[in-house]
Amino acid sequence: MSTRWVTIRKAAELTGLPESFFDERTGRSGRWPEGVVWKWFENRKMIDSQALDEFIDSNSSPPSARGRKKASEPCPA
Repeated sequence: MSTRWVTIRKAAELTGLPESFFDERTGRSGRWPEGVVWKWFENRKMIDSQALDEFIDSNSSPPSARGRKKASEPCPA
């Protein structure tokens, strides 16, 4: 992302995540700290794209419960 502060709509467009994901993280759950990853600006929630990248990089994600099936044969590549 090249612009630091972006709207939720633009952040969703750039990341491929739905707008509802950003709304939930910045609102009801409060998982993303206000003033660090996002802030209000002229009645709009703005996402700090640099802080979001750092926040995602610094927080580990739980292992997937879905996983992938192991290949029965090794990949020929």
